[in-house]
Amino acid sequence: MSVCLVTAPIVAEFADPAEVASRVVARTARDPQLGILSLAAVLEAWGEGVRIVDLNDLYMRYAAPAGPPAVAEFAEAAAGALAKNGSELYGFSSICSSYPLTIRIAKRLRLFRPNAKILFGGPQASVVDLQTLAAFPFIDFVLRGEAEQTLPLFLDQLRGERNFGCVPGLTYRIGPELRRNLKAPVIEDLDALPSPAYHLTDYLHGADKADLELGRGCPFACTFCSTNDFFRRRFRLRSPERILRDMRMIASTYSIRDFELVHDMFTVDRRRVDEFCQAMIASGDGFTWSCSARTDCIDEELLELMARAGCEGIFYGVEVGSTKMQKVIDKHLDTKRAREIIEATERLGITSTVSLISGFPEETWDDIRQTLSVFMHSARCSHSDPQLNLLAPLAETPLYAKHRNTLILEALCSDMSHQSRSQNFADLQLIRAYPEIFPNFYVIPTPHLERGALRELWEFMLMATARFRWLLVALDQSTSGILDFFMAWREHRLRLRPNLGPSDLRHYYRTHDFRADFVAFVRAQEAVRAPAVKALLDYEDALRHSAAAVRRIMPAGDRLTQGSTLLPDDIPVRCNRTVIFELAHHIQRVVDALKLRKKPGRSQGTHFYVTRPVSAATARIDQISDWMAYLLRLCDGRRSIRDIVKELSAQLPEVQASLRAYVCMRVLEGAQAEQFIEIYRTARATKSAGRGPAKLQARKAA
Repeated sequence: MSVCLVTAPIVAEFADPAEVASRVVARTARDPQLGILSLAAVLEAWGEGVRIVDLNDLYMRYAAPAGPPAVAEFAEAAAGALAKNGSELYGFSSICSSYPLTIRIAKRLRLFRPNAKILFGGPQASVVDLQTLAAFPFIDFVLRGEAEQTLPLFLDQLRGERNFGCVPGLTYRIGPELRRNLKAPVIEDLDALPSPAYHLTDYLHGADKADLELGRGCPFACTFCSTNDFFRRRFRLRSPERILRDMRMIASTYSIRDFELVHDMFTVDRRRVDEFCQAMIASGDGFTWSCSARTDCIDEELLELMARAGCEGIFYGVEVGSTKMQKVIDKHLDTKRAREIIEATERLGITSTVSLISGFPEETWDDIRQTLSVFMHSARCSHSDPQLNLLAPLAETPLYAKHRNTLILEALCSDMSHQSRSQNFADLQLIRAYPEIFPNFYVIPTPHLERGALRELWEFMLMATARFRWLLVALDQSTSGILDFFMAWREHRLRLRPNLGPSDLRHYYRTHDFRADFVAFVRAQEAVRAPAVKALLDYEDALRHSAAAVRRIMPAGDRLTQGSTLLPDDIPVRCNRTVIFELAHHIQRVVDALKLRKKPGRSQGTHFYVTRPVSAATARIDQISDWMAYLLRLCDGRRSIRDIVKELSAQLPEVQASLRAYVCMRVLEGAQAEQFIEIYRTARATKSAGRGPAKLQARKAA
């Protein structure tokens, strides 16, 4: 039987051209969905014909030239593409955020392929199986939970006797009646499963990291989390030997040596973590990896071992900052201990992601204040990435069960379910019609919190941290706290730019207008008297003004590789988005003081800095010498090396005259090595190089 496995369309919510073209969306579209890869590998091992259709890749290729109007019709295009492969069974994966679109694609596919069978699986379909089949007759089956053992059984019955009652975890129809079989047992021996079928996709071609499933099951029972609904509470891990085998296979096939080990609760069993780390160290392979952990299931000694074994990143789900809310959500973390673990992770040079959630119905602004305190603690650690999310009530969780009758539908109410600027109208129609199937798009009322302020707080913390993280830290340290400062800013923003709806507000916080408005607001506040705040405001202004003044001229000619012999008429030019600026403050000392919660010491003199791009959206900033700053300002695409050496030499009075040209060339070569500049050979330089004396003269000048 020909089987087509279809991934969940995670990025299809992004319709704005700027969103679709962003680096974040592009990276998300490339993230492998391990459930589909595992099922495909199992079916291959059973001799089944299987193919994978990646809806994220299909969407990116469809959306880029189509634009927003046509993007709304993606369900039709996706169904058409699926129908072309002529499969007899289509197995759709599902997650809560894209479930409406997955259902719409399946509906259109039924029109194209009326005789094919449509099977749903994955986390969302597994918990709303009966509701889904009752509402959407074009969906034939739902296979709940882990399906590596049950999917082959289902296929045997589908092409044979059709005794579906013997397939554990299957929900199906007998005439008009819905049947729901008992849950399938969990897969105890994860080592027995085949390696993910990466070869059926392009996920790892050109990638710098690969995902590997480390284990399944969570022994905890947080009220907001749906992990237990799918993988259950039986905690299981793959063996170190099996993980190393997959790492070596991927390294040899794709030249990838960095891995994301997927399992929410890796460190629950300390003995198993120790065994894994010892095996990684003993292997000598030098693989690097990242994982997830609870802050109460890890300590400094274990962190040190993990670092030696190649751990470079850890995801911590702290969720809330107050003791009261930790009890309410049944998480029961000691937030003081969580801070200590974040600091210990930082000291070891391991990056951390600290995830927090706001919007619980019991929360007060004081609870939010304590959550933001944990957020800012993470922000003070250079290797830590704090995240603030808005609560989404997930289907069949204890939180949803308690509040299912009070849910409210609001525009863009939760980033956990929808992060784009707008929502598709056809999706919204489904969401309104079937709240029991799509509860994650709703909100639970928060009687102690104003929803508009809470939503804007999320937008603000997300973008302010991304744009001026250390200014935010300085404001938190120099005032009564970042929550109070945000509230004052919000009052100002409402006067300055009133009547912004959720979509417009989301767009505003992603524009340069927000950056300019906020910096101007801070300058008008009492906090500007704090030395760190003043220094970082000056830094923001200098960076913005310098970037606005950049006029990059690209010379005609060929770009030279590093190490090439340079000629007097070659033209150096600063690399794109390389900006030089100067300050009266030593910014690194300011940042170092903020990390320690101290006031920065006085710094005298002029300090020079340069930005260099790290990605399309971010840049790295380095302090440079005054000599390098003088040189980079001259590398504007108008001046030749001869001109630059002459002008720069005049600014080096402390250097012996006979050595100035030599020093200038060394600085120039250093700038090229640091990728601050590119050097081009023009036709004039090439022509001069053909004349021996001129070339010799250039070498003497160098």
